[in-house]
Amino acid sequence: MRNAYLLAIAPTSSTSIIAGTTAGTDPVMKRFFLEEKKGAMLPRVAPALSDKTYWIYKSAYLIDQTWSIRAAGIRQLHIDQAQSLNLYITNEFTLRQVLNLYLLAWECGVKTIYYVRSKSLEVEECESCAS
Repeated sequence: MRNAYLLAIAPTSSTSIIAGTTAGTDPVMKRFFLEEKKGAMLPRVAPALSDKTYWIYKSAYLIDQTWSIRAAGIRQLHIDQAQSLNLYITNEFTLRQVLNLYLLAWECGVKTIYYVRSKSLEVEECESCAS
């Protein structure tokens, strides 16, 4: 069937590194961080990050995930293929809260939750002190 799939979300995490953009519709995980790809550590910096834009960017872990899910549900109506949604949770989330996020995603018509990323293995640091 010709032109069956015209609207899909890109780029993925790997191709966004090459393009110098963020991954698809995911929020910025951190303003800057190192990401390991095939044994190499690659610096990832939020687009157009400067002294003026530094405080505009909000970590994905600080964004209310119900808003991310609702936005994905609205986007899904206009996408030919399914989209993958990543959730970003903190260590304070309970199992019930995570289950409620999954149920909300189902109610909103989200087809796939790809990763549920937590900060369980990270040590919290002060970003403004890191420079």
